[in-house]
Amino acid sequence: FMDIDMPVMNGFDATKALREWENSSRPGARQPICALTAAYVDDFELSELMKFKEAGLDVMESKPCNIPRLFKVVDDVSPMFSDLSISVTQHHE
Repeated sequence: FMDIDMPVMNGFDATKALREWENSSRPGARQPICALTAAYVDDFELSELMKFKEAGLDVMESKPCNIPRLFKVVDDVSPMFSDLSISVTQHHE
């Protein structure tokens, strides 16, 4: 998860830097990044949404967010982790 409003480097610039590092150090490997913003995502204009996409962000969520929704985001972008958590839960039952 990436906070968009950070004091030293905003989430857009931090994500761009991470994507550049991924491209140079880990070609073909891409870590999903979910933006967290205090703004209400549903109110964004298309041009604002494109700024998220151009930065390399995969998902956008408004703060405050609820825990079930965050788990859903993780499930959507990381099926490997989702499958692991299911198998661990089933193993302990």
